[in-house]
Amino acid sequence: GSIINQKSNSKEKETEKKKRSRVKQLLGDVKKQVEFWFGDVNLHKDRFLKQLIDESENGYVDISVLASFNRMKKLTADTKLIARALKNSSVVEMNLDGTKVRRQHPLGETPINVDSRTVYVELLPKDVTHSWIEKVFSKCGNVVYVSIPRYKSSGDSKGFAFVEFETQDQAHKAIEMLNNPPEEAPRKAGIFPKTKNRKPIHVAADNPAAALFRRMFVYCVCLCVDSPSQSHQQVDPETGKENQEDATVKAKRKRKKKHKEKLKIGEEVIPLRVLSKEDWLKLKEEYMTLQKRSMASLKKCINKIDQNENQSVMETESRPQEENAPSEKAPPHGPQFTSGVIVKMTDTKPLPGRQAIKDTLGQICPVVYVDLLVGDTEGHVRFQSPEDAKAVCDGKAELQKEHSWTLEILTGDSEQRYWQKILVDRQVKLNRPREKKRGTEKLIAKAEKIILARAKQANKHIRFFED
Repeated sequence: GSIINQKSNSKEKETEKKKRSRVKQLLGDVKKQVEFWFGDVNLHKDRFLKQLIDESENGYVDISVLASFNRMKKLTADTKLIARALKNSSVVEMNLDGTKVRRQHPLGETPINVDSRTVYVELLPKDVTHSWIEKVFSKCGNVVYVSIPRYKSSGDSKGFAFVEFETQDQAHKAIEMLNNPPEEAPRKAGIFPKTKNRKPIHVAADNPAAALFRRMFVYCVCLCVDSPSQSHQQVDPETGKENQEDATVKAKRKRKKKHKEKLKIGEEVIPLRVLSKEDWLKLKEEYMTLQKRSMASLKKCINKIDQNENQSVMETESRPQEENAPSEKAPPHGPQFTSGVIVKMTDTKPLPGRQAIKDTLGQICPVVYVDLLVGDTEGHVRFQSPEDAKAVCDGKAELQKEHSWTLEILTGDSEQRYWQKILVDRQVKLNRPREKKRGTEKLIAKAEKIILARAKQANKHIRFFED
């Protein structure tokens, strides 16, 4: 019995020891995180926390606010445990109640050499974390700050990060040691991702400036005007890459040689591209300049097309119009009440899509609008005239050979109520806020619209009627 008790006590002690170890680790992690938030390096960048400190009384921030931060949520939500972790901190101090925390010393001046101590890194793993980057780059020196830009919609990394070191020499060492891009990587560095509705737009793995140039080149060629190829660089329109084959070959040889040397020493070679932030800023400026030049060229060609189209419209309007010729533009106001043009359509099973209904009924008479939700067994179809609506209902016997639809022209109160619904739906649609496209996005959308319209016109079937 005593042996069993001894074993039981031993297990309890072991469990208690592990628990204390976990708590100690947690307290250390909490302390490290809060000291980082209130440290000089972070506060010069963290506008939200700095504003909280500036606006608070005596620089105190409530511990419950810190507990609401995502990083802290991953560690703990217990404010008492956070207070316990900060008791012996050399960076922050708490109020007498143990509910608020502040810096022990005032924040110094903004450092002026941050960019020279910071490196830009790309070709990162998709699931990259701050701790992974810190672990890899701490071999080269003391990492004081890591920034991983992410998409707000998905939380995914944008594919690059910035790592700030304590000294400039450490940053240079990181570039020398860790700049090992694989041979299949784009020759030129720089990732400048685009988003649409806060979601990433995925493009082919290529130099972004070259990809942008190629896209603009295609648009300009499609719109039959001069392309932005009058750049100071010699660019191949097919590939969008500079014709500097010799430099590319030399760079590949150099990387291969460096890679082999590292393998000889037995070092782990991580396929990353690392360069100074200053060099990255130059690349960004180059990208922006190329984008502006491309946009200017695209805008010029769109304006040219608009002028030509306006001229052709004026010429068309100056000609006498044929009698009973249908008007090209619909009136700016909504649909006007016309009795006998609304047909109610029902079925025992869900009706097909709006386009399918429009195509089927359109074989008898032109359809103006189909009001139907996916999966509904009831819908409404609006026609141009009462005669068209009547013609469709008269032909329902022919339609019912293929479809089990029931057609009925609305009259009386039912018709009045439906027209009221049309007006309400239209007002809701008009009041809905529209997302305005600006700048580059607006120009590209307009160019794509013109190209699609031209392609549609080119594929249009032309009928030749005999006299």
